[in-house]
Amino acid sequence: MASFDNSEEPEVVSSSEEEMDAGSGSDEEVEEKGGVEKSGSAASSTTRTDMSTMKKELSTMSFEDIQRLRDKIGSKTYNQALHGTNSKRDPNKVFKRVNKNRPVEMSSKIPPPWIRQVVPVKKKVHRDPRFDDLSGDFDEKIFEKSYSFLDPMKAREKKYLEKQLRKEKDEGRRRKIQQLIRRMEQQERTKQQEDFKEKALQEWKAKEKDLVKQGKKPYFLKKSDQKKLVLAQKFKELKKSGKVEKFLQKKRKKNAARDRKQLPTDS
Repeated sequence: MASFDNSEEPEVVSSSEEEMDAGSGSDEEVEEKGGVEKSGSAASSTTRTDMSTMKKELSTMSFEDIQRLRDKIGSKTYNQALHGTNSKRDPNKVFKRVNKNRPVEMSSKIPPPWIRQVVPVKKKVHRDPRFDDLSGDFDEKIFEKSYSFLDPMKAREKKYLEKQLRKEKDEGRRRKIQQLIRRMEQQERTKQQEDFKEKALQEWKAKEKDLVKQGKKPYFLKKSDQKKLVLAQKFKELKKSGKVEKFLQKKRKKNAARDRKQLPTDS
């Protein structure tokens, strides 16, 4: 007799059965989505019913009680609870113009600011030619030549002020005129010193150029050497005019006053 094997054979699942299972899975997903949508609609319906019931309750309340409730919970929370939140409104919405010459369309929901620019105006840019690169570089020599016509005008103005000072009797006006004259004299002295220094340096540079042409190594003056050169040139000019003694006497007085300040005082 033939013997039969009682072991179980493996189950073979057909492709049609797999498709059915997949179809059932998709149906479950659709059912879940439908459930979510239904829950969302249910939540919105509940909020609507809550709002309607709240409105009915508020209609039975007096104005005084409504006002107390609003003060207690705040007007913003009260309005949101009563009317709901408008999620459709975008606070960052930018209103564009159809034509550039038209004014900007503003939202009626947001109050406009106190100061606003209705029509765009080009900003005026003020520039100072003294400090602007567009006006070129500053050249002191060219500047002095260009405004040299002011020197005789300043001299005439100084003479006129001196005349006015002799005639004036009011002390306040006399003081102001004296200050103006002193300032003009100080400006003249400063200009003379600068001219004298420039002249001395130009003479030295001319001599140095000649020596360089002869084969000498070029030498550039330091600030201390420039001061010495100017003092030597000034001494020559004073010697020519015979004012050396007067200059030295003034210098001695100045040095003596400075030394007296440094001496210890009996206190």
